[in-house]
This record gives sequence, structure tokens and C-alpha cells, in this order.
Amino acid sequence: MEIEETREKSPWIWKAAIVALPLGLAVSAIIAVAVKVNKGEQTGMEGVSYRASEFDAANLRDAASKAEDLIGSRNFVTPGGQRSMQQMVSFLTGSLSSINLGYQVQSDDGAVTQGRVWKNYWIDSSGKQEDGNLLVWALYSEMDESASAAALLSVAEWLRGREFNRRVRVAFVRDEESLASVTGDFSEKKDEIHFFVTGLGQGSNGIRKTGGPTKADRELAFYQFEGKEGTRTASDWKMTAAWESFEEQVRELCEEISREAGEKVVFQGS
Repeated sequence: MEIEETREKSPWIWKAAIVALPLGLAVSAIIAVAVKVNKGEQTGMEGVSYRASEFDAANLRDAASKAEDLIGSRNFVTPGGQRSMQQMVSFLTGSLSSINLGYQVQSDDGAVTQGRVWKNYWIDSSGKQEDGNLLVWALYSEMDESASAAALLSVAEWLRGREFNRRVRVAFVRDEESLASVTGDFSEKKDEIHFFVTGLGQGSNGIRKTGGPTKADRELAFYQFEGKEGTRTASDWKMTAAWESFEEQVRELCEEISREAGEKVVFQGS
């Protein structure tokens, strides 16, 4: 892949924008329709109780715009690419953190590239592995995967307040080779399901699910969710049918997570 030098951005602009998305997420949490309640200490949250809300398309649009248009091209090598990479990390971890979406953000030790340490980051829907684990992950280091990374932020927002049989982990990964560090604490006695999310927002023909379970020492179901072939018909693709398809792709991803992780129906008392 050709490395492109990232153009300079005014620091106060991207810092202000990184703050703006989490504020929007907080407001949506307040006005969301409650369907169930889950305790913070049981969900990997920072000691806060949340009511589950439906998928928020406005926050998805905002996240995709910031990742693609404001932060833009990034890489591990050039000074400009590294600055954009740091902005992306700040954007993701800040949005997920205890003061915004309310998660305890976890990370590995990272790897050094060009004198800087780059880590993987993830959050959990539950602190338990009752019936195994469902890992949903995307690359945050690829410009072409900006929309997929933004989709995972929306998934993390949707997860709050929901209960599952499996523990759901949402991970933002620097490269595929480092994925093992994200699953290092998964129990070898429990089944795993992996959802690799890639290419969302690239076309206008929906999403497809490929892959499946393979037999080894334990059961592992590795699926790839990818945007179907299609083209963006304008420079601002969020004003086209491709954007509407992107929203449906993320909704479908949430439905797949609900089904595969075994979402529990929790009735709220009066």
C-alpha cells in the first residue's frame, strides 16, 4: 500500500472535534428509549448503570465523518501519518472512555514502530465468559477502514445495558498479526466466535458474511463481515445511497452479534 504524507491540521480543530462526538454520545444515552437495564460492575463499565438504547445513526454518521474527513490518512512510518494515527487513537479511546460511553478501555503492551509504541484497544460487554466469547474487531490503522472503525464505536454504544450469554469484546486492532494479544485472556475451554469487520461503507449493496466454524483443539468460528461491492457516487458519500446502505450494514452487524452472543431479554420492573 502506498504511504501518503498526511497534510498538517490545526491541533485545536481536531481536538475540539474529538471532544464533540463523545458529547453527542452522552446526549443520545440520556434521551434513548430504555429497553433493559444492566449493572455497571457486571458489564466492564466504570461502575455506572446504563439503559440499553437502539442503534444511533446520527452518532455513526458523526464518527465516520471524523475518522475519514477530519483525521484522514494515517500510517506508522511518516511523521504526518503518525500524528494522524495518534489522533485516531485519541478519538477512539476518548469516545469509549469512562467519561463518555463509560467503558474501561483495555490495551496490550503494544509494538514499537519508528520509535513509537502502537497498541490494540478493546472493551468488553461483560466481565464473565459464561458460554464463551464473541470478538468483533476492525483495523484502526487503515484509512480504508475508517468507516468500519466508526461502525464499531456505534456497536460499543449499542452494547451498553445489554446482557449476553457470551462475553462480547469490541477491539480496535493495529494489524492482523497482533490479534493474538487481544484474545490472550480467552478461556481455552470455551468456544470463540470472531467477527472481522472490513470494508463497510465502501459500496452501496449491503453486507455479506463469509467464513464459519473450523475444528481444532476447540471450536472457533471465524467470520468476515464486509461491505459488498459497489461504488461511492460522490466525494461526500454520506449524501448518497451508499451511506444509507452503510447504516443498514451496521444494524445487521448488531443483529448478528445479538443472535450469536445470545442476547438475554431483560424486562424492566415498574
